[in-house]
Amino acid sequence: MVDLRGGAARATSPRVLYWRETTDAQPFETGIQRVTRQLADGLVRRGVDLVPVGWDAGRRLLRLPKPLQGELAADWLLLPEIPMSLLSEGLDPIQLARAYGLRSAAIVHDLIPVRLSHLYDVDAQALYRRYFRMFANTDLVFATTDLVAGHLRTHLRTEGLTVPPIVVVPLPGQFAHTPRVQEPPVTRRPSDPLQLLTVATWEPRKNLPRLLRGVRLAQDRSGLQIHLTLVGRRDGYPEHDAEIEAFLTTIPGATARDRADDRELAELYEASHASVYPSCDEGFGMPVLESLWLGRPCVCHAGSAMAEVAPGGGTMMIDMADDAAIADALMRLVTKPSLLDRLTVEALARPLRTWAEYTADVASRLQLASGLV
Repeated sequence: MVDLRGGAARATSPRVLYWRETTDAQPFETGIQRVTRQLADGLVRRGVDLVPVGWDAGRRLLRLPKPLQGELAADWLLLPEIPMSLLSEGLDPIQLARAYGLRSAAIVHDLIPVRLSHLYDVDAQALYRRYFRMFANTDLVFATTDLVAGHLRTHLRTEGLTVPPIVVVPLPGQFAHTPRVQEPPVTRRPSDPLQLLTVATWEPRKNLPRLLRGVRLAQDRSGLQIHLTLVGRRDGYPEHDAEIEAFLTTIPGATARDRADDRELAELYEASHASVYPSCDEGFGMPVLESLWLGRPCVCHAGSAMAEVAPGGGTMMIDMADDAAIADALMRLVTKPSLLDRLTVEALARPLRTWAEYTADVASRLQLASGLV
């Protein structure tokens, strides 16, 4: 049996068991995986004693690194990702933490699986219901935006469950470990095609068909070229994928690729004049701020979490649920070079949080809750 209770010889910085199972198993990187990796790196740099854990289904015990498979003193179990293995067995990771004498903290990224439950099959719906119920017993919850914090409070109250302490710690704009772009790109000439980049998975809420309709409409109305590069993996919606593929064949200059690593993605941003993030429903919308970090303005939705994240310069906020609004925004970028120049200057000048600052916020909250500062 592993003893996970705090010991008397513990260091001043809390020891944190850090759930990172799905992240280590996936070859691609979603927003949750980026948070999981970057936060882990940041906590280690701050001297936090971070122990990666998962679930050993065969032994039905926490899976720990081999050097620590014995007696282990710890303060917290921190869940930055969704603990799929435990939830799929009908287990509650927070109750497990309590059984080991641990405090528990978790990051809630969004409540889309319960708010848009029709997009998920029956098994997935049941799994996510268990996931969001676990927050009722969590000692501390980190929400990415005020919107998400409100959604979680409302959901738990509707379910008749306890609302735990929830603190909003906004995610940073920093793009992985890439230095911030500080120099403006070469000014686009009016005769040049407008180069746009969209980074989004092929799932219905990302709104890709409507974006493609808007691009085609803008091209038809302006007679000018708009070259769109779409980067994102398919996500198990065959009919939706077929719709996107059909649109791509009708739009000159539109291309798609499954995924790109951070270096390739930074190069794609560098080759673009602006990005477009068409999603209408997000818990944060990291691609909006990452685009600004890399010196490119972003056209995004004027609602959902983007209403919190996007204001501040370098963004053009529109109604992404309206094909004509999308087309109008793109036509303005195509036909008004001064607009693109102004947005680019704003993107370069806008203050953006770093992963170090985000990590510091999380670490300080854990230390305060531990009574260590």
